[in-house]
Amino acid sequence: MEPRILAIGRLQSTLDVLVEEWERYGRNVIASNSKDRIKEIIETDSIDFIVIGGGLPDDKREEMVEYIAAIDPSLEVHPIPRTEETQGPYSFIPFLNNLAIMFKVRRAMDQ
Repeated sequence: MEPRILAIGRLQSTLDVLVEEWERYGRNVIASNSKDRIKEIIETDSIDFIVIGGGLPDDKREEMVEYIAAIDPSLEVHPIPRTEETQGPYSFIPFLNNLAIMFKVRRAMDQ
């Protein structure tokens, strides 16, 4: 079963393009850059984990992690690491894909 993933980033237009690409891999991703929408998604959708892209400045990423924890502290939040290799939105695609695969492997091992 494919995990339900919330992707958070700086620009909604970029997130929309990334969601189209993740869908090509069969991923079940919803994406937003709006705090109000993120809260609504967390409270109404069954999210398995959250990823945060590298487009947000460090202080905004930390603020977002705290914001999510205040809504649902049980949710795993994975900010993409900041390295030379993770510059640009294209690196967000394999980062999320790898996390989805690991989620499914862990789930299979638990059964």
